[in-house]
Amino acid sequence: MHSTTYALDSTWRPLLKDLGVSSANVLRRAGLAEDLINRPGVRLEANDFHRFWEGLESELADPELPLKLCRAVRSESFSPPLFAALCSPNFLVAVQRIARFKALVAPMRLEVREDHDQVAVWLVWPEKGGVPPASLVLTELLFVVTLARMGTRELVRPLSVITTAPPSDQEAYVDFLRVRIQKGKRHGVVVSRSDAVRPFLTSNEGLWAAFEPELRKRLAQLDASVTVGQRVRSVLLEALPGGGE
Repeated sequence: MHSTTYALDSTWRPLLKDLGVSSANVLRRAGLAEDLINRPGVRLEANDFHRFWEGLESELADPELPLKLCRAVRSESFSPPLFAALCSPNFLVAVQRIARFKALVAPMRLEVREDHDQVAVWLVWPEKGGVPPASLVLTELLFVVTLARMGTRELVRPLSVITTAPPSDQEAYVDFLRVRIQKGKRHGVVVSRSDAVRPFLTSNEGLWAAFEPELRKRLAQLDASVTVGQRVRSVLLEALPGGGE
């Protein structure tokens, strides 16, 4: 079982502050409770999170929102999957770890594909969650590149960045990525194998060993809660005339 929800955790507070954006205004635009971001353990269904994201787009009114978000990301924001990734020995291990624990923050999958000279990271959203906003997809793609740069402290240049709806004005994105975003049928980032195995200066396997059990525990709890939720829905449907048909 996998989560169908997004985490709206405390990491958003410093991000929005750095962007100069009022969280209450964003939530109001999304039709959500204005103090939601201050509540512990909040998880939003995909439609609600997409509304939150659209509220952020509307409040900031900046076509370079994904760039601004990635530039605002810092390790001290302490997103558990980000922390786990930066403890990794290199980018390849980092994205493999994120793929394992991504459900803690979002209902999407990372598919990591290796060959002899490159590594591809593909982002996959479940169809039942609806189509994610293009800027959300783009932010996730930019974050993959940002992760490589944060870990290595090098200006890693991806071989390609692909998405179904590239921004119409790419000048700022090309300046950041050092490559033009291509239009394709999937969402992904491809890096050279040499960059994928370049050592992370942030590597800390001892700390990772101490931190991993908590991530596994959270993931197990999340999967259990999803299972219970699905069982409840099944019981309710069976109670309806015609089995909910």
